[in-house]
Amino acid sequence: MTHFFRVLALLCICHFGYAQSSSASPYSYNGLGDLNFRGNEFNRQMSGLEVYNDSIHVSLSNPTSYARLKTTTYSLGIHYKSTRLESDSSVEDIPSGTIDYLGIGIPVGSFGFGFGILPYSSVGYRVQDILEQDGLVQRINRYRGEGGINKAFLSIGFPFLKYFAFGATVNYDFGKISLTNSQFLESVDLGTFLDKNASVSGLTYQLAVDLKLPLGKKLFTELYASYYPEATLISTNSAVYYTSSISGNNSGDFEQIDLEASGDNKTDINMPSMLKFGGGFGQEKKWFLGFQYEQTASSNFSNPFMQLPSIGYEDGSRMILGGFFIPRYSSLTSFWNRVVYRFGVRQETTGLLAQGQSVTDFGTSFGLGIPLNGLSNANIGFELGRRGDTDNGRVLENYWAVRIGFSLNDIWFIKRKYN
Repeated sequence: MTHFFRVLALLCICHFGYAQSSSASPYSYNGLGDLNFRGNEFNRQMSGLEVYNDSIHVSLSNPTSYARLKTTTYSLGIHYKSTRLESDSSVEDIPSGTIDYLGIGIPVGSFGFGFGILPYSSVGYRVQDILEQDGLVQRINRYRGEGGINKAFLSIGFPFLKYFAFGATVNYDFGKISLTNSQFLESVDLGTFLDKNASVSGLTYQLAVDLKLPLGKKLFTELYASYYPEATLISTNSAVYYTSSISGNNSGDFEQIDLEASGDNKTDINMPSMLKFGGGFGQEKKWFLGFQYEQTASSNFSNPFMQLPSIGYEDGSRMILGGFFIPRYSSLTSFWNRVVYRFGVRQETTGLLAQGQSVTDFGTSFGLGIPLNGLSNANIGFELGRRGDTDNGRVLENYWAVRIGFSLNDIWFIKRKYN
């Protein structure tokens, strides 16, 4: 019964956490928004490296990790992020934060499985374009977006031939996205507004394989590959035109758009395929150094109902180098010798084209894995990054984030020898 209430407590705080804003980026106007989830907090401390698996952590982005899991694991991650937006004409600091994920991993005999929920993407932006002539404002265009996509997932992993592990994940993607475009003209009392709303749902999948081989008595090497096949999400849409004053206090005409007549009431969102592979080597419970490369066929992405001007897509990629070090895992005299010290760096071409140019993202991260009672641990990390630039009226983002994750471990399904 204790296990049941722990699971229930985790799920009950989902609604509060996901209601918080987790994006403050103008680049979240693309596709389905700004991608939130890049792995558990201990992965994020290594800039998203997923190659390494152990027996007390579950990597929600690597289903093979369930194959080597030895204890039931509750995973929870949160973060606080500060973003400085810089353009040719202004600078603004915007905070954001939310729950990153909730998950449970359970080993059962010769395999492991898990489930949970996470906010996959977020839309949260307000952009204004002002046209002036002879010092007078002639036109104001405003763009606003909010919402995002969540994933409820079920994963399974199982070992094969001693050194191999296979894993698979099924995701149910769901959420709502709202966009509002408005225009105000000089000498016109009321501006025109277009509200577009989309309710998105569908299934996506992931397959993964892992190979862990010993190298002599102390060292080992680990190789990892993962594939996300193309998938289709269904978007149920609505739209409305209306007029209103710039303050919103005075409204005029209102017209519901008949999307069924044009066939736009339901549209397909093409989710691109993605391939990840990586490898590394290290010494168990001592150190590990790994790399990872990801390629996403983002040029195949399409969301016709939410398509915005000046936005396009190209194939994206990401390169990661990261690892960890433990001074002395079994130390009885020094707490800091048992702490896991993690680090990582990444370079990314996001797959987004803004004003016809690629949007890139560079980041570095580091953090501590702090042991708690038993095999549980807390992971506290710091991330520093830079995305975009100020060319051609675009926006440069400089950001930092503090991330905290908990991996709380327990033992289920073991028969007691003594009452």
